[in-house]
Amino acid sequence: MAIRTRYHKNRVTIEENGCVLSELPRSPGPTHSVWDVMAVAVALFAAGPRMAMLGFSGGGMVGALRGLDCDQQIAGVDLWSKGFDVFAGVAKKWCGPVRFYSEDAVTWLRRQRSPYDVIVEDLSVAENGDIVKPEISLSVLPELMPTRITGRGVIISNLLPTPGFTWQRLIASACVGPGILVEFESYHNRVLLQGRGIGKARQSGRALRQKLRLFGSGLAEEIRVSTL
Repeated sequence: MAIRTRYHKNRVTIEENGCVLSELPRSPGPTHSVWDVMAVAVALFAAGPRMAMLGFSGGGMVGALRGLDCDQQIAGVDLWSKGFDVFAGVAKKWCGPVRFYSEDAVTWLRRQRSPYDVIVEDLSVAENGDIVKPEISLSVLPELMPTRITGRGVIISNLLPTPGFTWQRLIASACVGPGILVEFESYHNRVLLQGRGIGKARQSGRALRQKLRLFGSGLAEEIRVSTL
């Protein structure tokens, strides 16, 4: 993989083929990227201590989570273990309970017997010089993840443009229940937030924007929210 780690004054980024896989602040706080929205969704909608993060990479979401005082016990899953080494070097003193598993996401999740309060699906693969969603994110995982969350659990999926899929088909493939779709002005990503307690776009979108503003994230005015 053509992966490069860049060390900046206030953050560390991990990039592949020019795309940012992880943006980790050196101390808990906003990343001003898609991970802020995903972390705020956890703060607003995901009650409970157990979180699975499929596609951990360099833990780009953890700094935002801890900056929001989310104290979930995180199980990070990724075949690329060097990303966790980078994460540990930056965040060991403040990251809280994070346990890493260098495994295939489907194999690991199938083995779990205790349900999670929130599952984050942030998997990606390199393809023809770009970063896209792997096939398992659009077939196996949408069937498997709902069986591994609590009754009030939340599934957060970070979607990327993927060859052979229109956005409509991509969203339909990842959709497993009620929730909302978040789009961005500055990013190609789209984020699905799914769970019984998330509600409709107007109310949930207002809550997301307000929480992002209070958090100091630059994405507060950049999101568009619609009901699935």
